[in-house]
Amino acid sequence: MSHWPEPLARAYAACEAMARAHYENFPVASRLLPAAMRPHVAAVYAYARTADDIADEGSMPAEERLSKLDAWQRRLHAAVAVERSDAAPH
Repeated sequence: MSHWPEPLARAYAACEAMARAHYENFPVASRLLPAAMRPHVAAVYAYARTADDIADEGSMPAEERLSKLDAWQRRLHAAVAVERSDAAPH
C-alpha cells in the first residue's frame, strides 16, 4: 500500500510504467537506487522523456514544437505552485 494520496500514487505508477516501457535500461539502472528514490527518478525521467518526444519526434513545425514545450513547462510550474500553496502554513 502506498503512503501517498491516491492521485499521487497513480501519477507515480504512470511515470514508472512509462519509464519501463520507453527505455530498456531504466529498470536495470533504477535497481541501483534506493527503493524510496525510484518513483521520484521515474517522474523526472517521464517529464524529460515527454519533453524529448515533443522536441524530437513527429513532423510538427519548429514553432509548434516550441509552443508545446512552453506549455509542458508551464504545466510543471503550475504543479509546483499548487504543491507550494498546499504546503503553506494556514
